[in-house]
Amino acid sequence: MSKKIRDNLFIAFIVVFVIMTILMSLYASGYKFNLSWPLKFNRILQKTGMLIIDTVPKNAKISLNGKMQKIHSLGVFNKGYVTTPTKLKNILPGEYTVRLELDGYWPFEKKIGIYSGQTTFAENINLFRSNLPLLIAATKDFEMSISPSYKYIYLAISKKIINLKTYQEKTIPLANFSSGVWEEKEDKIFSAGVLFDVEKETYTDYTKNIGENATKWCSSNIDKRLYYANGDSLNRLETDGKTYTTILNGEDYLCYEPRNEELFFISKENNKVFLKKYSIKTAEIKEKIELPAIGNYDFIPSQQERLTLYDKQNKTLYLINPSSFKDGITIIRNIISWQWKSSDELIYNNNWEIQLLDLKQNKSILISRVSEEIKQILWHSTNDYLIFSTISSFYAIDLKTGTITTVLQTELVNSPILDEKSDTLYFYAKTEQGEGIYKLLLQ
Repeated sequence: MSKKIRDNLFIAFIVVFVIMTILMSLYASGYKFNLSWPLKFNRILQKTGMLIIDTVPKNAKISLNGKMQKIHSLGVFNKGYVTTPTKLKNILPGEYTVRLELDGYWPFEKKIGIYSGQTTFAENINLFRSNLPLLIAATKDFEMSISPSYKYIYLAISKKIINLKTYQEKTIPLANFSSGVWEEKEDKIFSAGVLFDVEKETYTDYTKNIGENATKWCSSNIDKRLYYANGDSLNRLETDGKTYTTILNGEDYLCYEPRNEELFFISKENNKVFLKKYSIKTAEIKEKIELPAIGNYDFIPSQQERLTLYDKQNKTLYLINPSSFKDGITIIRNIISWQWKSSDELIYNNNWEIQLLDLKQNKSILISRVSEEIKQILWHSTNDYLIFSTISSFYAIDLKTGTITTVLQTELVNSPILDEKSDTLYFYAKTEQGEGIYKLLLQ
């Protein structure tokens, strides 16, 4: 080899070395050549962005604009794919369609933006199972509720209890027991003066000491005492189960809610309807305001400080400050169902929209608008997503991304409830398997 050839090879090596060093330095600094057609000379060299992505559950495969992301490796035969959680580096700026796939789960797809020199976060994306629901009880009873321990489902019409561990059914052996409600923190159901213990299969009948004329029973979760109406009087059954105290006389009570030493009730006066606050301690009406005369009012128990009064006839919700009516009553019209997200945030729906009400700022934010009539919403507090039902389908909305996933479509669905971990959905449905109560794993 002549000296000239050696010199040329040496110079070529130096040039290649310098070019490779520059290119590697640019790549390490987050720059990348954009050679897409048509060429734009001011964008041939661009600073890239990064995507940090994670899912619940993990190990989902990732594709960007239809291109599955493979593991970069020197191994010639390496055919592995990048899975969540991960960081995707050196992505050219622009809009991308991200698709996440995991066996046994519905795929997730969303458009995201990648920006020069910035990191885009898509974390804790919820993926939902694509399995079929399991029929656990054949029945036409769709009025169902779950116990505080999440061990049992109560069917109000048929008076049946379903054990969610064994799926065995038991009928409450009381002829006049109907439309009961679970006691707070206890697997006991209260109905018209009768308390049924599901675990022990025993009951306590308080009407034996009071009489069968008692109506409009209410079990207070705050002071653990029973309240009832008898004619034009409201009474309280003390903790011994035998002694009763008359609290108030002379009102036409439509509904009421006791709160310690105060009683909130709706009553009629001369064809007018009023909301009143009564002090049990001082035996006087502290406040009252007039409500629309035409309505079907009921207090809805909750663990929130605000009173929740719902007019079913006019689909109107009243959120009431119990300390003072004058300090604010929030009225939400055309409301079908709702869930408390926090003490100052309420998620609710009308026929076609799901909204988030911020009570501190007194404004509503649109979460989603859909083309089917919404029947009910359920909120998963841990993973921050919503399940909502239409007449024949269940959908999940990820509140972080706004993405809607179709969870189930069938002939008819009703009465959805979530288990303790909120990863299992129980509901009434008509499917090819039959009519009854179903179980569906979500995550």
